[in-house]
Amino acid sequence: MKEKTDKLLTLAMLIIGILCAVFAVVFALNVDTNPQSGMFDIVFWLLVGFIGVSVIAAIFFLFKSLAENGKLGKFFILLAGCAALVVALFFLSKGTDVSAALLEKNNLTETGSKMIGACCYLVYLIVIAATAAIVFVEIANSIKKK
Repeated sequence: MKEKTDKLLTLAMLIIGILCAVFAVVFALNVDTNPQSGMFDIVFWLLVGFIGVSVIAAIFFLFKSLAENGKLGKFFILLAGCAALVVALFFLSKGTDVSAALLEKNNLTETGSKMIGACCYLVYLIVIAATAAIVFVEIANSIKKK
């Protein structure tokens, strides 16, 4: 029964994903031609609704899967660690490394600039960690083969 339910839910999410893609294309094509048309509003809100349903379903099934495997506690610890990392990176970023004219031109505050800097540092850290993990796995695999 569980396998049949999982297949039906997978099919439903696939259909919602396809509808999101179709509405995104219609939305993108409609913006260029006539952004004031009534179709613009309908397609936009349908797209937002389908994306919302997809995100909620993905989060629900993530928590369901983690709860079944007994890993929900580890997940929340990891989530708290990521949040602490973002806060630490926010305090490490300067926010003053761009000119005041550029901040004013883009309607951005120093805090917003610090958040952008923190996100940049986070991306750098993720890329370095992923590269290190790939190198480690490849070295470990080459050692095991010998």
